[in-house]
Amino acid sequence: MPKVKEMIPMLIPLILMFYFIYPQALEVNGSSFVALAGIIGLGLYAYHRFPFKEVVTALSGLFVLFFIYYSLSWINKVPDDTIGYFRTQIAWFFTAYLVVSSIFKAHKNPTFNTFLLYIVAAITLQSLIAFLMYLNEGIHDFFFSLQMKEEYTEEIMDEAGSQRLMGYGIGFFGAGALSGMGLIAASYLLIRMKLSAKGFILLVACYVFMFYIGLFMARTTVVGMALGLALIAVLYLKDNRSVKKQAKKFIIASSFLMIGGYVFAMSYFSGFSTWAFELFTNLFEHGRLETKSSNGLEKMLVFPEDLHTILFGRGYTGFWGSDVGYSRLFFYVGIPGAILYFLYQFFIMKLCFTKDWGVNIFALTMVLYTMVLNFKGWIDLNFILYGIFFFFMFYKYYIYYPKIHKKSEFVLPKFKTTVETTE
Repeated sequence: MPKVKEMIPMLIPLILMFYFIYPQALEVNGSSFVALAGIIGLGLYAYHRFPFKEVVTALSGLFVLFFIYYSLSWINKVPDDTIGYFRTQIAWFFTAYLVVSSIFKAHKNPTFNTFLLYIVAAITLQSLIAFLMYLNEGIHDFFFSLQMKEEYTEEIMDEAGSQRLMGYGIGFFGAGALSGMGLIAASYLLIRMKLSAKGFILLVACYVFMFYIGLFMARTTVVGMALGLALIAVLYLKDNRSVKKQAKKFIIASSFLMIGGYVFAMSYFSGFSTWAFELFTNLFEHGRLETKSSNGLEKMLVFPEDLHTILFGRGYTGFWGSDVGYSRLFFYVGIPGAILYFLYQFFIMKLCFTKDWGVNIFALTMVLYTMVLNFKGWIDLNFILYGIFFFFMFYKYYIYYPKIHKKSEFVLPKFKTTVETTE
């Protein structure tokens, strides 16, 4: 475990990672955090003299997708919704550069595990803030004052707050999606990172805390838990670098902590318990893995019927009577456009691939997680793929290449710091 003095330089990467994952939690001149951070990240990338040629490849794929989607809006002769979406993607892309560069600035030789630890820490922090906001009105008002304001935000939060826990900077479906992402990251660390006894206990405690707080914000969190456990199973069976003994301990320890977490949840969130535990109640009492919400999904999975909509969609992202991501994509850009939407994510995933099979499986899990979530709502998690992409660009150019060229040290351009290249 790092000492307090060693942890101070980690605060900046943690804060940046937090608002990278939850950009609406910090309003900047009427926009989210990434609007400003993306500009800073782009400026920093230019200051570093555009170091990664692979960035051109990644952005080329995004611009191809933009061109196709913009053309579909033109074909449909409707007001365009495309520019805002792609502007956000570019902002997230260069915010990822800013976040990863701060990690390499704070650590002499960060690994992929370091990157994932920041994700787990940020989502655990958001869970803690959400819990404290629920307990204390002053804390609630302070953090609510920082996040983006929309006309319906306060009204919706007051209404929904009686049904579920409202997070800081995000609520409903997105909150569960991000909590689930934290569970997948923690699952990877628990099967692949050798932890000290204190580190293991802390990470398992964070896992259970993220699960329960995420569950009380959105039951979508369960999807992340399920895919995280599946990731552990795959790495346990197929990966020779997995820490199998630690994985077994995790299953045992988390089972006990889950029971304790249930008691904790019933004490502090008794008003939410029926809604939050509906899936588990139906499973144990009726043998059915379902909720009222999930039962209605098949009715909301709507397909376009006319040929024009099937091929070209209707050209804008309006609500078509369905929350299901696939249906909304079909009516936005048609079925071919919806396929391209996911192909772009596979494209970014492929750019993240390394010689480490386990890392590749994690990136693939993120894409599969997005595809599963789109049966419930419209979402992409491209930003986490951008983060993985930039992490391995930094690693490739500033750690791996110097090693294979047998240099004892390698200076990051304009960073004024030295990266150690010894094992």
